[in-house]
Amino acid sequence: MNFWPILVALGVAYVMQMGFAVLQMKSFTAAYGDLRRKGKVAIGIKKGAFSSGAIVMHCVDDVGDILDSRKISGVTVFSKFRVLPGFVGKNIRSISADDCRRLPKSVRKATDNARENYITIMAGGTVAEPESPLGTLTTRLKSLFTKRKE
Repeated sequence: MNFWPILVALGVAYVMQMGFAVLQMKSFTAAYGDLRRKGKVAIGIKKGAFSSGAIVMHCVDDVGDILDSRKISGVTVFSKFRVLPGFVGKNIRSISADDCRRLPKSVRKATDNARENYITIMAGGTVAEPESPLGTLTTRLKSLFTKRKE
């Protein structure tokens, strides 16, 4: 059996995926730069392995009032940053579940993460890097096996 066509197809798919990822990174850079020119930016992330992930960015002033918000969500590299309505004028510290009830679950979690990150940074702390989906799976498997040994 000849594996060269399969190998070439996988290589082309990989290069295309990398190209689309670069375009998405440019979208992030442009959105972040636009918000950063207006003020501080609070970023929240909800990673998804097989489900929709999301990134939310809130531009805030010195007291924490939101000046502008952007979001990106989806499972493919074709997603782009879009305006996130409903948050302008609200204080980031007081965002509640009520403010996010009409948003997709991944965007709600990313918004909550942005609020937590802002509060942590303004208190002088550091934000922990969220665990990757593979890291979460590994942690769950480790805890499952340690429970069985006990």
